[in-house]
This record gives sequence, C-alpha cells and structure tokens, in this order.
Amino acid sequence: MNVSSFLIVALAAGALGAQDAPRLDRRFQVFAETYRPAKIQVAIGIDGQPSRQTGGGFRFMGEIAPAPGWFYELGGMFDGSSNFTVNTTNLNLTQLQVLDSYWTLGTAYLAKFGESLTLGGHLEARGEYLRVQGEADVNGAADQVNLSTTYLRPWVRGSADYTFTGIGQSKHPYIGLEGAYALMKTTQNWTPDFSNMDGRNLRALAPRASAALYVGIRF
Repeated sequence: MNVSSFLIVALAAGALGAQDAPRLDRRFQVFAETYRPAKIQVAIGIDGQPSRQTGGGFRFMGEIAPAPGWFYELGGMFDGSSNFTVNTTNLNLTQLQVLDSYWTLGTAYLAKFGESLTLGGHLEARGEYLRVQGEADVNGAADQVNLSTTYLRPWVRGSADYTFTGIGQSKHPYIGLEGAYALMKTTQNWTPDFSNMDGRNLRALAPRASAALYVGIRF
C-alpha cells in the first residue's frame, strides 16, 4: 500500500469522524496481521508456497448515528513479505520474494457486553496489491522477476476485544484479537514462467485467511 493511498484513507476517516456526535463510539487501532500466501504449482509436479508473513497497519472505526452498534471502517496494511522455500536440483526460488499490502473499506456490527467486552462481525472490501520480485534460478539460469497486480476482494472478520475502562475519562485503551477469511480466491491456470506470470497466476498467490492482534483507543 503506497503513501498516497494511506493519506487518502486518513483524510477520509477524519472527515467522517468529524460528523459523528460526541456520544457515538469511535475507535482508532493499530494491528499486526499474520497470514501466508497460497500454495501454487511452480514446476511440473512441484508445489511452492512462500513463508508466513506479518504486516502492520491501522484502522479507524466510527459508529453510525442512525444505527447504534453499526460502524464504518477505513484502514490499510503496509507491506508484509516473505520468500519461497523451494530449493531443488533444478529450481531454486529462495531469492524470490512475495509482498502483499492493502487498503480497506467496510462495515461492522459490534455487540457490547458491559463496558469492557466487545464481539464484532465485519464485512469489508480490500484493495490488495501483490508483488513478486527477486531471482528465480531455473536449471542454473538466473531469471529476474519484478511483477505486480492489484485486485479487490470481499473479506469477513470476527473480532473480540477488551476495553480498560478504568484508565482515562474520555479515551479508553483496548486490546483485541481477530480472524479474517477471503470470500473469493483465484485459481492457477498454468505452471508459470516466473518472469512472465500474468495477473491471474499472481493473484493465485493471494492469502486466503489471516489473524491479527490489535491495540487501540476508544474516544
């Protein structure tokens, strides 16, 4: 996710937040998300998968005035990256890196249990940006790779967090866990020549699930 995209998201969040009445619940959180790109066929009879990745990001949430408990969400994640682990006699992909980032726009319903516990269901659209770069060694010949693709997918998330209500008067810190699942996936349609992978085969690498730890402020 590039800097300009983050600036647009941040400005939009500020504008929407300014419209909220003071009594509405607003939240800003930062998160560390872990996931693994999908497995693909990298050669005839050989599957390959990059290692697990972790990316950091942020999210702004604001309660919608006419619908208590319903929130809009804006945010994004910076690059997470890892390398393939395939290393055979004729194929070495350990220098081939996969990077993934996204921006997100969504809605959520948060069920509050007392003042501290919140359980949430979230539906969001993620604009994802995936890059494959580095060197693929095929039969002793180095193949330089620098490819990217963008795509939009719906995701669902479930969250649970705890607010420390005894700290602060108007701003309360909270901590939580969440899991997410992509509602769409792209399947591979051919074994790639890495320097000429098309968008479909790049998107076949996209992660299909993730988990995150987040901390934030309610205000």
